[in-house]
This record gives sequence, structure tokens and C-alpha cells, in this order.
Amino acid sequence: MNKMNIKNLLIALVTTLGLSVSIVQADGHLKYSIDSSNYAEYSDMLSPGQITMFNAYPDTYRMDVYESSGDCVVPADLKAISQSNGTMINDNEGFEVANAGQIPFPDPSHPQHFVWNFRMNASHVASVFRIATSANVQADGSIILGQQETNIVLPRNPNTVSQYADKNIYAMFMQKNLGPPRSAGLVTLVHDFIDSYVQPRKAWQYNPATRRVRRAPDITYDTVLAAGGGIVVVDQYGGFNGAQDKYDWSYEGSKQMLVPMNNDALANNAIETTHTVNHLNPDYVNYEERTVHIVHAQLKPGQRHIYESRTMYFIDDDFGQLALQDMYDGAGTLMRHYLGTTIRGLGGTGADQCNYQGEYTFDFATRTYTGNNMLGDAFSPVSTVYNGEEKPASFFTPDGLRRYAR
Repeated sequence: MNKMNIKNLLIALVTTLGLSVSIVQADGHLKYSIDSSNYAEYSDMLSPGQITMFNAYPDTYRMDVYESSGDCVVPADLKAISQSNGTMINDNEGFEVANAGQIPFPDPSHPQHFVWNFRMNASHVASVFRIATSANVQADGSIILGQQETNIVLPRNPNTVSQYADKNIYAMFMQKNLGPPRSAGLVTLVHDFIDSYVQPRKAWQYNPATRRVRRAPDITYDTVLAAGGGIVVVDQYGGFNGAQDKYDWSYEGSKQMLVPMNNDALANNAIETTHTVNHLNPDYVNYEERTVHIVHAQLKPGQRHIYESRTMYFIDDDFGQLALQDMYDGAGTLMRHYLGTTIRGLGGTGADQCNYQGEYTFDFATRTYTGNNMLGDAFSPVSTVYNGEEKPASFFTPDGLRRYAR
């Protein structure tokens, strides 16, 4: 009998007997559970999206809250070069690389500082190789699975082997769709830049139907993501990425909230078990009480985007994880809720260093949800490798894309 079955058996037993007990897991001690009968007592620690999940799925949605597992940290050598804030430039679309450490704003005082720190947290490693899973869960509970093989190099990391003359480069990204069959063979190459005002994103795609490589200028903003089940847009991938220029940003303070942390159970159990109808199986999602910084993005007058506004919740630690996000349409209706889950020590990183386990978007109109970038033993045929053998700069070119695709 696995750990979760034992937990469920114990909960059922103590409920029947009218007792209370703290269930011990590898992830920590269970403090309390929240469901539709008592969520109002905790509403100050919940985002509007979380509250909507309780209202939309009152019979099945639950949050189990555990003792804190401790802060996420970055490697000491990288933290040592992040002693003072960098300088934002070009209408806050970039920052001066020369005067910014690995964490560009260790003492954040502007709403976009939190966005920049989050966007840059991937460069705590120099390179990434992964095969991740995507899962589009339909309203009837059926699941459409996909897989993506991804190579990334992050030149801002001082341990990057390849030397790039352009210090404005944030990431070189190559991704091959392995499935489902309708999108298999599609390969995308992206050059992402720190200052998108100076240099907007460059992207190319190889289409297996035409066997040609073409520029892909629409891989940005609210273009629908191929692996997103129709409910994830490009600049929502990874929580938030790309240019910030369409929004006015405001800081709405900090407070204790309930956020997903230490989600080994999600990473190590079968998708058919963890991905249930309408939402993730509550038995496999760990929440903790954490201080978060709340940042609101409001679409500027004259700009267009499917999300009129977005509220983001960043965890207050070195990693600065975007743990929650609520996204609204032009009428002010809550469209979607986003959950960013973490796992520690993935791919050979330190035990206190956090990495994404996955990102999940829940759509209230269709009652569907999508998991992207899902990592762990249950999702990947090979181990994720950080700081491994680094692809050369020539790999991340249109010619390299063509060779890799064929």
C-alpha cells in the first residue's frame, strides 16, 4: 500500500472515530485541511482563483496544508554576486546587465522587480535538458497527453561554457514536440532577451508537414500555446515570460497565503491518479503558509490582450516563485487560475534549491485544465539534467534547428 493510500485510510478512520491526528509524510506534518465547508475561515489566505475553485467544485476540491519545509535558496556563489539592485531601463523593459547580480533586485522596491527576479530565477543553472509532459484534462476527465524535449542555455549564469558576445541574451531555447501525434515533430527555437525594448524576442519554427524553417514572430503575448489545450497563451508559459510592455504594474503588498510547495507526491505518482476531473487530486498537492508579494498587472489603454488584468503572487524567498496567478477578461470576469508547483533537488541541484515541478492552468468556463512542464519520475522517460553537457551556440540557430528537427 503506497503512502497516499495509507494517508487516506488514516483520515477516513479518524473521521469515523471523531478524532484528530497529524498525518506525517515525507513532505512534513499535515496541519489542517480546507474544503468547501470551511474555506471562508481561511479566505484571507486564499486568492480569488482559489476561492473560485472551492465554489466551482464544492464536492471534490480540497487543500491540505503542511508545516513549512523551509525557504528555497540559490547557490551561495550566485547569491554572493547579488548584493545590490540593478537599474531598470527603457520603460522598465530591461535592466543594466553590468550592474545587476544573478538576482537582479535582491531588495525589490518596484512591482516589476518581483517579475524580473522571477523571470531570472531559471538562470540559477547554466543549462537544462529535460523531457517534460503536458496533460490537457477535459471536462469529462479524459486526458490528452503530450511530451516536449527541451534544451536551454542561460548565458547570464557565470558557469555557462559558451561565451556570448551579446550580454542582453537571457536564454536560448530549443523545444521539440514528441506528442500528441497531431503536433509531433514541430520544433521551436527562441532567443529571449533581457531588454525586449532593444531587442524583441526572435523565434523560428520547423513544420514537419512542409519540412521548412520559418520565422515565427507570433510566439509572444497572447498567442495560444500549442501544448496548452487551448487555455494557455505564450506569455503565460512558465508563469510569465516575454515583454512586460502591455501592462501597468502595481504592488499590492505582502501577506501570508497558502501556496503549493514541495510537491514530490505530484512528481512521483501516475498521471491517471494525480490528474482527476476538473482539478488535481487533492491527496497529491501540498500547500504551505508562506509570505507572498502581490503584484497586479492592468492592461494599458490602447493595448490588446486576452487578459485585461492579472494578479500574481510571488513567494518571499531567494527563488521568488510565481506560485499563484489569477487572470481576468475585459469584463473583469475571472477566466483562469494558475498554480506553479515546486520540487527540491531536481536534476542534481542542491537539496534546498527549488525547481518547477509543473505549472497548471484551470479554466472556469470550460471546466478543463492543463499541466505544462511537468517533471518527475511519473512524467519523464529520462532524468532532468541541470548544468550538464551544454549545447554549443551553433545549436541554437536556424541551421541548428533544421538539423535537430530532421
